[in-house]
This record gives sequence, structure tokens and C-alpha cells, in this order.
Amino acid sequence: MKTSIPKRIDDSTVVTVFDFKSGVRSRTVKSAAGWFELDRVLQGKVKTHLEKYSDPANLKRRHDDDSISIRHVYEYITELGTRAPGTLREFHLFSHAWAGGPILVDTYEDAAYQPGGASEARRDPGDKDPRLKDFDPVNMPRLNDFKAAFAADSIVKVWGCMATTAYRNLIRATASARSDTDTVSYNWSETDRRTTTAAKAKTYLRDVILKHNYMAKLSAAIGGSAKVYGAPPGMGANLRAVPLGKKTFNYMYVDGIIYKREYDFLKSAMGLVPDDTGYLLF
Repeated sequence: MKTSIPKRIDDSTVVTVFDFKSGVRSRTVKSAAGWFELDRVLQGKVKTHLEKYSDPANLKRRHDDDSISIRHVYEYITELGTRAPGTLREFHLFSHAWAGGPILVDTYEDAAYQPGGASEARRDPGDKDPRLKDFDPVNMPRLNDFKAAFAADSIVKVWGCMATTAYRNLIRATASARSDTDTVSYNWSETDRRTTTAAKAKTYLRDVILKHNYMAKLSAAIGGSAKVYGAPPGMGANLRAVPLGKKTFNYMYVDGIIYKREYDFLKSAMGLVPDDTGYLLF
């Protein structure tokens, strides 16, 4: 359904795109005469290695290459906070995603940087993807500059999934309870079946799942009145084709019909209502 939306791009608006497939960061400006490209710069020293994920050698090369990383995005925003504070109005991430963050390259953390490793608090220099620990002082010492870049009415959106099966199992089991004292059981994994009360399940969803994810961490890092959106727990995103002139474009959305049961529960139990594309405000 066609809907009128507020205009947020006007003359002199600069749109910056980090393309993780080509490894290039480009900037264009909206002028009265149309779009004008300001620059196009390779991030790192080499393009993203795009060969098959089934080959471990390709995974290692993607990890070890000096190529585009989420760190380049963070550094760009941080510099913007120094040179032009309060000017970043929108920040969007189009990719696969999970509770731990967008999956832009699908790299990995070496053992030393994983939980229990000697450097678990730090980012792996070879890891190109966002992580929950990105906004900790040890990984983002210029957090204040990063925050300063965002406008007071800024919008941030992770256009991916949070299709963690365990989260959906918990929500569906809890939605079936008639009262908070009812017992609910759900599969956390193939070998881990959990039993609790509906009240405790709601508390876990509110205090752990809805707070321990990339959107919540990013929202806390930015602070202020910035609005950070992402997929609801347990839900996946789809693509919808939209014709525009002679071309067809796709946009990502979370299907309210497929996840009606989950949406109804989130609204009735926690007052959470999605935006018009199915994403929640974190």
C-alpha cells in the first residue's frame, strides 16, 4: 500500500555506502541537478575475497586479508563525530544478521578472542563482522566521538534476521500459557529441553534476550534519542520486490503473517509493536 513518508533526503544530503562485496566506500551528494559522486575509495589494501565458504582456505584468507571490515565503518562514523557532529541522520545495515550482529563477510574470531580466550574482551584484528563487544572502551576508545556523529533524530536499522530457533521456541511456548504461573517447556537446542514458568520466561525474554543483542548494544552506545531498529527475537527477514519505473527493487521486511503468533504475544505481553516493515525498536 502506498504510504506518504517524511522526506529525509534533501539537497546537500551526502549518502555514504560501504559495499562489502567490492570493498569500496563511496559517497554521493544530493543536489538540485541530481546525484553526484564525491569519491570512491577501497577500504584496506585488497578487495573482499569472495570464493566459496566450503573451502577453509577461503575462510582463512578472508580473515587474514587487509580488506573491508566493520571497523572501517566505525572509524568513518567516529571521524564524522569529530568533523561534523550531529549530522548522521540514518545508519542502515543491509545483510544477513543474528543476535550477535549483522553478518557482512561471515568471518570468524581466532580462539584467543573467543569467550574463554586470553584476549576475549578484544576484537580479533582479522574479524570483519560486527560483535557485541564492539562498543566496549577497549575496542572503541573514541566512543564519545562515535556518539557525537549521530543527529538527535537519527534512525539506525539492522535490516537482517534474528531467526534464532531457541528464541522462537521460547516465545511460542510462553504464548500458549494461560497465566504467568503455568509451566512452559521448549527446546533450547536439539539436546536441551527447558522447563520454567511463563512469568520467568517473560522475564528472561525481557531482561536477557531483548538486551543481549547487537541492536540493544548499539542503542546503548549511541544513547540520546536515536532510534535503533532490528528484527524481533526468533524472526527472519524476507525480500519483497517493488517496481519503480522500469526497474524492480527489493526491500527487506519481517512477515507479519508468518510471525503473527509471535507478534501478538510481544504486543500483549510486553507492549512491543513493530514498525511498518516488521522491525522492533530496541
